[in-house]
Amino acid sequence: MTNATPVPERTLVELFRRQATSRFGSPAMFHREGDSWAAIDWNTYAQQARSMAAFFISVGLNEEEHVAIWSFNRPEFLIASTATMLARACTAPLYQTLSASEAAYVLRHSDAPIAVVENEDHLAKVLEVRNQLPALRRVVLMDGVAPERDEAFVVSWTDAMQRGLDALPQIAEDLDRRSDAVQPSDIATLVYTSGTTGPPKAVMATHGNLIAAINALGPIVNLSSDDRVLSYLPLAHILERLNSEVRLDCAGNALWFAASLAEMPAELRDLRPTCFVGVPRVWEKMAATINVAIDAMPSSRRSLARWAIAAGEQTVDRRQRGEAATAVQRLRHRVADRLVLRRIRNETGLDQAHTLITGAAPISQQVLRFFHALGLEVLEGYGMSENMTVTTVNRHGHARLGTVGQVVPGVELRIDDDGEILMRGEVLFAGYYKDPVATAETVVDGWLHTGDIGELDADGYLRITDRKKDLIITAGGKNVAPSNIEDALRSELIATPVVIGDRRPYIAALLTLDASGLEHFARRRGLPTDLQELVRNPILLEEIQRRVESVNRHLANVERVRRWCLLPREFEVGVELTPTFKVRRKVVAERYASEIESLYAPETDAGRRGDDATSVGRT
Repeated sequence: MTNATPVPERTLVELFRRQATSRFGSPAMFHREGDSWAAIDWNTYAQQARSMAAFFISVGLNEEEHVAIWSFNRPEFLIASTATMLARACTAPLYQTLSASEAAYVLRHSDAPIAVVENEDHLAKVLEVRNQLPALRRVVLMDGVAPERDEAFVVSWTDAMQRGLDALPQIAEDLDRRSDAVQPSDIATLVYTSGTTGPPKAVMATHGNLIAAINALGPIVNLSSDDRVLSYLPLAHILERLNSEVRLDCAGNALWFAASLAEMPAELRDLRPTCFVGVPRVWEKMAATINVAIDAMPSSRRSLARWAIAAGEQTVDRRQRGEAATAVQRLRHRVADRLVLRRIRNETGLDQAHTLITGAAPISQQVLRFFHALGLEVLEGYGMSENMTVTTVNRHGHARLGTVGQVVPGVELRIDDDGEILMRGEVLFAGYYKDPVATAETVVDGWLHTGDIGELDADGYLRITDRKKDLIITAGGKNVAPSNIEDALRSELIATPVVIGDRRPYIAALLTLDASGLEHFARRRGLPTDLQELVRNPILLEEIQRRVESVNRHLANVERVRRWCLLPREFEVGVELTPTFKVRRKVVAERYASEIESLYAPETDAGRRGDDATSVGRT
């Protein structure tokens, strides 16, 4: 049953109540219990959310206050979130990877009187900074034992649920009044931005914003109550929040919670989702895993697999050029699909997926081409927290690789005189919490200034060319867009390139190696797989040199990477990368200052300048 028409409800509370009433004993969520999946039906979900809402009210939660949630994806996250909205309050989720000081910033900035945390590790971080959080009055602990000395401050999940149930007879009338009073303009959640350029800002997302986003995406992603969706990306990010919680309330499809990121690939094969959303790093890792598996095959099978993928890529390339395949090419592709490609799709666990989405960060066109060749049509979209991640998306059967698709219904898009992408629509956020100045700078005359530079083709497909604030101005006064160069440099081997050169005489790059791709390369060449050894191996350095030179051939002279440096490890989420794998350029510049300076040092006999085996190269 596909939901192709806009939902009539105006708030997430109304959506939730409709599903809980109409589906009652049907499964709402699944989570791991040992080796099997345990279900939570809609009736249980509704009862627990109501009890937790009663507990929140009983300990003093006021309307429009905030409840912080710090947890990996699990049923308790959604129960706490729904309870908060039933009490006409607002959630403030935290990323799993935050340090104690980073968590303190969110907890303090949100003024949350209640925090719901997953485990004792998170609790310890909260207790470490407790004296910095004057508004925080209560912590609910999902798993673990609350310290006896803090029993008035820390309450176990089970205890909170029971207290709420006991309080319901006295609180039910007030709870119902609050739930009935929720308006589309009410803030449903704060979404803290990644903080790539400074302290995170808190995007205020309303109930109306989130429903407008689902209404826009529903027909495009074939939203259905029969869908199977795996929740594993951070629920603190608006993309996963839409894909998990808002989708659940809107369509009523069951939601499966991954036990962990590490177990996600195996759970994909077990669940076989009908819709799957991934950030670029997920797709890159999956592609590398497939290639490593092919390399491990006996020679004859490996040759067949490579031939089949090449046949798929030829089909993709012809489709992208708008050319019809010949009868011979169609036959070749059918044979390739029957013998190889179908089996690869089955092994990924995505063989039953009708919708595959990538977003939150740029993805290599080559990675998309690879998956399309396999028969897995990964659709790239574009958006940001400030517009519920909903601006443009490619459509089934009409994707243009290298673009982020066409504008979605209900959104207006235009390119400003300086190339900046501007948008407006019902998905546009209500502003930044506690930051009217930043809000006024970002939304001008009703138009969201995205900070991204882009261009529209004749058919309305949007191509992102750079971040406005990331534009490099060289010492010679030339403007260079780093993201174009970085996208081109990404490969099976190069995980995260960072192009530098602001106020410098030429463009250079820091390169991190992809562990899976590196293993694939090392096995093919018979090299040791130790990363520390490989970064100085002449064979690897020559391969990187060839990649950089290949990219440079397609760049203007001022854009060409003159020197590069291989770093001895991948960037780490929470350090150089945000939880959605965006590069924190300021952090990279600080942590690798000496490596950057070496790229601009005068020519000497020390270090690789294109001819000896260290980690710095020249083109």
